[in-house]
Amino acid sequence: MKKENLTKLIVLTSVIVLCAGIVAFASSLTTEIKAILTQEFTIKYYGEVQEMKDGSGNPVYPIVYNGTTYLPVRAISDMMGIPVDWDASTKTVILGTEKKPPKSVLSFEGKTSDYSSKVTDKASLTVKGDDGTDVVYNDGVSFRIWNGTSSANVDRAYQANIGGGYTNLSFDAYVATHEDNFGKRPYEIIIYNIDNGEKLASITVMAGEINKVEDIDITGVKKIGFAANGIQITGADNTDRAYFFNPTVE
Repeated sequence: MKKENLTKLIVLTSVIVLCAGIVAFASSLTTEIKAILTQEFTIKYYGEVQEMKDGSGNPVYPIVYNGTTYLPVRAISDMMGIPVDWDASTKTVILGTEKKPPKSVLSFEGKTSDYSSKVTDKASLTVKGDDGTDVVYNDGVSFRIWNGTSSANVDRAYQANIGGGYTNLSFDAYVATHEDNFGKRPYEIIIYNIDNGEKLASITVMAGEINKVEDIDITGVKKIGFAANGIQITGADNTDRAYFFNPTVE
């Protein structure tokens, strides 16, 4: 059974079955039915036979009704690693969490400038790690550090309209420049709240080094901006590039 089909089955099952029984949510919606509880069916997930259990570890089995097979929602959610909960006050089965799943910043509507752009070519998405091996990223944002300490502002930044609803931003920061400056020349990596111009983060990184940036607070922010400055005013030139690799919000 394909994963997407199994997920749809969970949603359908959540309305009908919780653990092994049929749940009557409200008297006006209750219908007594005759169904078959069968131990004959085998459930496989990615080719492996599954033994379905309820929250207490007891075996549970499929129910067949009018030619349709219903699987216990808790057993299936546990099988697939999806959190499941029951809100008795609203009589709601809750699959997953309220937290939005991580999402690439590049999947949102974006605005480039003469200084900032999306990075899509494989060469620019590949850099040398600390051990000398290639690190290849999926996507990224580039910012041209063209005027030392005065390179960055809101208008020049790459702007992503994330729409709010996210709390954290993470990415790998990297500045590409002449190799003789690697590990010696510092730069300022900047994240903006585009709507009010506030700096959400200002991070110092060294040229040629991968810097893992995690959990920048973006609570309530609808548009974020990516930019960078040289810290030494004479240290940056038009060839320097700041990269924000795999920028992700969640």
